[in-house]
Amino acid sequence: MVVNDSTSRSRGMEATAIAEASAQTARAVEPAIPAVPCEALDERLGFAVPFRPAPESLSKSLVDWKMDADDMPILRYLYRHFRPRRHLEFGTWEGAGVVACLEECDATVWTLNLPDGECWPDGKYAYPRKVEPGAVVPAGVTSRPADDDIVVQSDAGWFVGRLYREKGLGHRVCQVYCDSRDWDTSSYPDGFFDSVLVDGGHTEEIVASDTRKAMRLVRPGGLVLWHDFCPDPDVHARCASPRGVHRAISTSWPWLEHELQDAFWIKPSWLLVGIKRSGPDKRVGSARDLDASEGGS
Repeated sequence: MVVNDSTSRSRGMEATAIAEASAQTARAVEPAIPAVPCEALDERLGFAVPFRPAPESLSKSLVDWKMDADDMPILRYLYRHFRPRRHLEFGTWEGAGVVACLEECDATVWTLNLPDGECWPDGKYAYPRKVEPGAVVPAGVTSRPADDDIVVQSDAGWFVGRLYREKGLGHRVCQVYCDSRDWDTSSYPDGFFDSVLVDGGHTEEIVASDTRKAMRLVRPGGLVLWHDFCPDPDVHARCASPRGVHRAISTSWPWLEHELQDAFWIKPSWLLVGIKRSGPDKRVGSARDLDASEGGS
């Protein structure tokens, strides 16, 4: 019993430390990044039609927020009214975000994903999916036992982009398979894309790298979106991905704020919105300078 009590105290102290660190990060960034109610997106962005959130989304805790049910309607609204011609997405997964963009506007989408998906340090799949009894696992799909079930890796191989392929939209997609940190963007001119969604790896290092690439590649006046950005302390205490995104934005803010003419968190959501600055207010330490210092990656 003494060992169990010690373990419980240790876990409690760890959870408290995480919560306190998360709250400090949120407080550090919130003053510079205002919150805009989702119902006011039309006023902030100059759209003719307001966003109408689902009542069930407004009534739930941000801890229970889901990408498909809660953030995807907001993304669809943004794509529908911003109407990019060329859109870049870090993090394809099964392609739901790509489908949202393609169905709401006439864009061509470039999207990146690791060919072999993500695994945790212990080797477990980051995005497992249970194989139902009697279901046929597609050829080439990686599967393994997990407890009493068989699971597949839903962010690798055949699964990557399956949703846009199933809808017959592959002719409007440029699928890139690589670690986004290794993606060679030297053939893409500055400002090539009208909009970008950063939603790949969620560690501070990867988000910062994707952000630097995004800011060079998006045009002045273009739309930059970060998913898994949420300053809510309860979310930070329970979820690792928002902590990594928040730290990346916080540490990048000294140069990032000079690249953006507007930036705000959509409340409630897990989305940060930025508009690339149109004027000449640039300085050393901008995304372009950081890319150059890293060999033009």
